[in-house]
Amino acid sequence: MAINFVPERGRVLICDYDIARVSPEIDKVRRAVVVSPRSYNHRHGAGPGRCLVVPFSATKPYAVTPADVHFPVANYETLTVETWAVCSAVMSSSHSRLTRVFVGHGRYSEEVITSADMTRIEEGLKHALGFP
Repeated sequence: MAINFVPERGRVLICDYDIARVSPEIDKVRRAVVVSPRSYNHRHGAGPGRCLVVPFSATKPYAVTPADVHFPVANYETLTVETWAVCSAVMSSSHSRLTRVFVGHGRYSEEVITSADMTRIEEGLKHALGFP
């Protein structure tokens, strides 16, 4: 079910990348982290809002670059296996594509990644987008 709230920066959500996907874009339903500020993530009238997200992948990149940010297992309840934030696949996503992460026992996570990890993702985004 699509989120009905405005997500904050650093929030880990599930993103359905299969909706209107075109190869070689990232695919599958997977975790993603919100990288845009809450002020950007607002709703648009009565419709859903949008936000910028970076997907996570459990598959180690063939050639790891600074745009692939490693997250070891067990640092976050929402990242249950070793993962990489794929900063080169950043995208603007409708809130309709996003859902909360179910963590069991009838509970959904409200987890936000640390500022230190957000800084690592920012560095990955700079590399992916060619910013100094």
